[in-house]
Amino acid sequence: MNYIKGKERDQLRIESIESYIDEDNEVRVIDKIIDYIDIESLGFTIGKNSVAGRASYNPRDLLKLYVYGYLNGIRSSRKLAKQCLINKEVIWLVKDTTPKYRVIADFRKDNVVALEHLFNHFVQYCIGLGLYGKTLIAVDGTKLEASASKRKHYSKNKITKMRSIAEAKIREYLHDIEIADKSEDVDSETIDRAKVQKSIAKLEENLKHYDDIETQMDIAGHNEINFTDNDARTVKFGAHQGTDVGYNVQSAVDSKNKLIAAFSVVNISTDHGQLFNMTNKCKEIYNVETLSALADKGYFQISDLVKCENNGIITYVAKPNYSTQIGDSRYFNNKFKYKKQDNLYIYPEGQKLYCITIKEDTKTKTYNNFEACANCKNKSKCNNAKNGKVMSRDAFSDLSDTIIRNYIDRGNVWWNIHLEL
Repeated sequence: MNYIKGKERDQLRIESIESYIDEDNEVRVIDKIIDYIDIESLGFTIGKNSVAGRASYNPRDLLKLYVYGYLNGIRSSRKLAKQCLINKEVIWLVKDTTPKYRVIADFRKDNVVALEHLFNHFVQYCIGLGLYGKTLIAVDGTKLEASASKRKHYSKNKITKMRSIAEAKIREYLHDIEIADKSEDVDSETIDRAKVQKSIAKLEENLKHYDDIETQMDIAGHNEINFTDNDARTVKFGAHQGTDVGYNVQSAVDSKNKLIAAFSVVNISTDHGQLFNMTNKCKEIYNVETLSALADKGYFQISDLVKCENNGIITYVAKPNYSTQIGDSRYFNNKFKYKKQDNLYIYPEGQKLYCITIKEDTKTKTYNNFEACANCKNKSKCNNAKNGKVMSRDAFSDLSDTIIRNYIDRGNVWWNIHLEL
């Protein structure tokens, strides 16, 4: 057979580490950039090596290894340690040093803040190259599963359920002992009293453990606690993916070259309240007076949008459409238009909902028209309430309407400009 023949494994080869990679390989860029940056000023821990004793690994080499892993999707310290042995690019980058996985893990653990400073420093470097537009960003979040044991994750609801199960089991054991005590035939006793008492003692020990966990949660002011990763919380991973222990990673991307401008890791399941934090962080990094931001309806929170408006951040955020029990989109709440001058709502068919709240100083006012709803031929498509459709309005409603009108006007202008381009 005419196969391509490999070289003999015992053949001696003479080569330099420099020959491992091409002149245009990306690892040369990593090497030059990290050598150029003053990593000590960014907060990286620099070891004070003396002549005596074992030398430590150069933090620049460990940082190059970490950045290489980030660019190539290698997160595990064990996998990075293996790359130092088998990957020619990594061997060239770290000059054929072979740090153990614990060294890599400790470097990452000891320099968490410094790594974020490095990211911001690199963003500033790219801004200097003109790679960021600094006018429009898009904000979104993604859920990441934490490297934390689910068995060691507790919430107050879980503690309540586990306590109820343990107490029910204890009652069951005590009931079995009571039945055995009433039995006249001692020889035919079906339970092992010593084993049962041991099981009861174990369950009582578990109950004490649950009390200790709940006390720790109360002291920390949290409803959840994880003994593997203290910061991890239960987050929702999607409509059909359920919940898991993890984090919500927020990122802001610049529109010019789709580069990440800022990021943040939170342990809150929803995106509510994160828009101003991310946009304001980008505004400070860009050092600009105004900034436009796009986000999905998960970020729609009036108090957050007001902060953006007051700080020169122009936002384009869709408002969620809250469905009714019927589910006909033609009669969702956003289809009922409010007339401020008359203080009433207009039905999609033209009927009117009047304010039925008597007190003027009431924070939330209610609007209803029982007669119009009762005589409406489309009531079955709108609601199934006995008293008809009810709308509510509070102090934030006017502000919400104003913001939405501004979004529509800005959106039309923005869209027309892009159509012209």
